[in-house]
Amino acid sequence: MMVFNPARTHLPRILMKRLTFLLANLAFLTASLAPAHAQFTPDPGAGLPPTDFNRVGQSGFQFLKLPTNARQAAMGGVISSLGRGDAASSLTNPASLVDVTNLNVGLSNVRWIADINYYSAAAARHFEGIGVIGVNLLFLDYGDMPRTENRPILLDGIPTGRSEVLTDLGTVTARDLAVGVSYARRVTEQLHFGVNIKYISETLDDATVGAWAVDIGTVFHTGIRSLRVTMVGRNIGPDTQLAAFDERIGYEPADVRMPVNFSFGAAYDLIEGDAGGLHHLTIAAEFVHPNDGAEKVNFGTEYTFRNLLSIRGGYRFNYDEEGFTLGSGVNVGLSDYTLNLGYAFWEFGLLGSVHVVSVAFGL
Repeated sequence: MMVFNPARTHLPRILMKRLTFLLANLAFLTASLAPAHAQFTPDPGAGLPPTDFNRVGQSGFQFLKLPTNARQAAMGGVISSLGRGDAASSLTNPASLVDVTNLNVGLSNVRWIADINYYSAAAARHFEGIGVIGVNLLFLDYGDMPRTENRPILLDGIPTGRSEVLTDLGTVTARDLAVGVSYARRVTEQLHFGVNIKYISETLDDATVGAWAVDIGTVFHTGIRSLRVTMVGRNIGPDTQLAAFDERIGYEPADVRMPVNFSFGAAYDLIEGDAGGLHHLTIAAEFVHPNDGAEKVNFGTEYTFRNLLSIRGGYRFNYDEEGFTLGSGVNVGLSDYTLNLGYAFWEFGLLGSVHVVSVAFGL
């Protein structure tokens, strides 16, 4: 039996001592780091998980997301698949304009948060052999706001790093505006198509930014009873720049992105009362994919009695503060014209509530 003897190896004794010293220190270092490694190794179940990234707050022209009529607002904000469209459809799904058979005019007012007033108006006319042509307008009035200015405090002409707020400088105002032209027609009896081309502007004091955008919508009647599916792309347009304001405060022009969103929806009449029936019950839902936030789902339902009185409700999923919506409508039909009145209550959680009133007149 052979016994290992370091003295009999070819390595010099001094090299063997250094190798033994190195291995001993390496063993000690490994033993010392083992507890530290266990202590500092991240635990997947500990701490706060990283938040998912989305583009919240990274687009402009946010007023284009606000409700434009009481029926839409009361039914959870569903814009794509309500059916029985009127002139206001040019502001939601322009393909639904095909339901206008002669002339229709709609007006709406929204009492928005912080005493902001939001107005919309639309008119549409059916032309035989051509389709339906409409015009529309959106106007958001922020009202007057106190003008303020931060002025640096100087000491013997040298900045102190502090500032004072001046408030006796009068008032400043802001407003948003969008004007559009719409067209819709029946491609086939089942497929309807519509488009709305609009010019958008925002003004703050003496600075204004403007852009062009387009809304494109479709409605497809599946042939399965009253089931219809819809697709809508809204606010599709190029980025623009807020140049005047930025030049005045000394920064480079900033890009303003359009709040593009795509909606896919479906609606079904559980009870069809168009043929003189007493009751009409519709349910509608849509999936919304915006470019500046997480995906959302809108759901709404509408019950109509004798085509006279409508009760509406809905819910908005995956919103920060929005939730339930409620509303009602009254339809007055005479021999030569129809008059529709609508009201909606929109819950906004900590921000309170929003009220929407609209009226539509048709021939």
